[in-house]
Amino acid sequence: MPTALNIDSWRQVKSRQDFTAYLQRLSADCEAACEGQDPRTPAARRWTNQSVDGFLWAWVRLLGSRLDGTDLLQAPGRPGWQGLAFQLDTLRTSPPELDSSLAGSVTEPGEVHTAHDLRLYAATLAVDFARDQRETQAKISRGEWAGDGGSWASGTLSQVLESWAAWLGATPFHAQLEPVTWRSVAHQLTAAQIYE
Repeated sequence: MPTALNIDSWRQVKSRQDFTAYLQRLSADCEAACEGQDPRTPAARRWTNQSVDGFLWAWVRLLGSRLDGTDLLQAPGRPGWQGLAFQLDTLRTSPPELDSSLAGSVTEPGEVHTAHDLRLYAATLAVDFARDQRETQAKISRGEWAGDGGSWASGTLSQVLESWAAWLGATPFHAQLEPVTWRSVAHQLTAAQIYE
């Protein structure tokens, strides 16, 4: 099985294990690029979306641009885990689409059946993350402890990607993730939100 150190392209992803390793690679790369790095470094240029909500809003745009019936879980001819890795690779530099009117209509991963549903769910998660961060900052500003108060276990994109990878590696529900569907992706995003 490839390790996170030698999975450096979405093209190498062939299985859930490869995708997990790729998430770990993305997390490490994002940490280097997104957390205080000089914006002129090569790693930083690969991550124009450096926040959780920015990344999710980019996904909203990506999914919205392809609602013509094209299955985005398929990179050109590549289904499943590789197609999902292709999407994540694309999201690092895709422009976001901030449209909070899309949020709230799909609020549970079990409601996701199509690319359009995942788009609405990603918008809901983006709005929720921003709200969670505002509430956490307000607690800190008031001098209150905010260590376990939010609905998001992680506050940075690199941490969320790492949580996603950790959950994929630890979950006993692997059979529910195969084949990769829009619903299984929604479940993975929910796990990344809360898994530590």
